[in-house]
Amino acid sequence: MKAFSTDPKLRWLFCMTHPDDEISICIWIRRLVANGNAVHMSWTHSNPIREREGRQVAEMLGVPQENLHFLSASDGAVCDEIPTLLPTFRQLMQTVSPDRVCCGAFEQGHIDHDSTNYLVNATFEGPIFEIPFYHTYLTRLQRINRFSDPAAEEVLLLQREEQTFKKKIAHQYPSQNIWSVLLSYEVWQTVRLKPIELANSERMRLQTHNDFSTPNHPPALSRRVLKSPTWNRWLMALKVAQSQVAALDAP
Repeated sequence: MKAFSTDPKLRWLFCMTHPDDEISICIWIRRLVANGNAVHMSWTHSNPIREREGRQVAEMLGVPQENLHFLSASDGAVCDEIPTLLPTFRQLMQTVSPDRVCCGAFEQGHIDHDSTNYLVNATFEGPIFEIPFYHTYLTRLQRINRFSDPAAEEVLLLQREEQTFKKKIAHQYPSQNIWSVLLSYEVWQTVRLKPIELANSERMRLQTHNDFSTPNHPPALSRRVLKSPTWNRWLMALKVAQSQVAALDAP
């Protein structure tokens, strides 16, 4: 199943966690809109300021305002709110009725991203595609726009005009420090004699790792994640969430 499918009949839902996560996949969203696809976007966390920024970016991408969904979860605490968010996500899936759902990869970059990924998998039965935001929360300067294991990823190469537009999108979040983070990352890449790669491609893969009790990384990195306090927090939240899913699914 091709990730970057241009079938105009497909309905797409992009389940972002924070307004600014869509930077990672904004050109593909814009291409879908131009292709005539029905495109919806949701954000697990939102507040009035960040909602305003998300709406402005969606307008730039061409996504209709009525196709935007702000779910108002708390920043940094989505994992603790999974039980109350589950019915919200189920309603979202029923309302949008997507053919495909895209979300941030379950890669332990941010516990909120992992929580959104879990919520999508718990409420949508169709194909789910992961987008690499960044990983992991073990380090201050995280790996951006790349999976820790690139197996099965698909790469969308961007045209020069699209690269310029993507950088313009990254400037649309004045309430956050996202632009300075991206700039620092490119400086770090330059110092390491690595190619500057943030604006030249977008990536997705069909999600196949559905064991939320194990990290989704090569063995050495997984072992490091398993020792972290953030991972332990995730496991405790996961236990509560799985109990809630079982209760909702009980006859």
